Amino acid sequence: MGRLFLHVNVSLDGYIADAAGDIDWHFADDEFQRHIDELLESLDGMVFGRKAYEELAAFWPTAGDEVSATQRRRMHELPKYVLSRTLRATTWHNSHLLEDASALADLEGDVALFAGGRAATSAARLGLLDEVRLVVNPVLLGGGTRLFDGEYPKKTLTLVDERRFASGALLLTYAVARDDR
Repeated sequence: MGRLFLHVNVSLDGYIADAAGDIDWHFADDEFQRHIDELLESLDGMVFGRKAYEELAAFWPTAGDEVSATQRRRMHELPKYVLSRTLRATTWHNSHLLEDASALADLEGDVALFAGGRAATSAARLGLLDEVRLVVNPVLLGGGTRLFDGEYPKKTLTLVDERRFASGALLLTYAVARDDR
């Protein structure tokens, strides 16, 4: 088993998407883009929920200068794992279907779960997360998609790192206690 960590943007009130399902409220300055470049270079794979996968698969293959060359290259070449019980095929290069979150335990290397509240909740429920990295954006959305929504066992987290971005966003990295897994 590799190391699975959640890396997700979240509002101060705990939402990962606004009420319309949009994520255009994320604070993404040049400093944050460099962070994403470094993160993508360090990964062995990425995990997405179905909805996020479909949106990203429509964007990344034709992404242009609005993203860095590193992001375009890594989003193309990295293995992408999609948690879905409804998709029957994937079209994005190097993407693979996983029908059940328990299959995440078999992934090797450093793998980031980037998107999907249900995917994050499933990984938490199964005790598969080694780390939780929250990019807390200084915004209150007042409604939308919650990061964790559903039943999962209590987990003890320990703050192991924090990073402030000029935009006001804050990256908080928590380790999941081994005794809870």
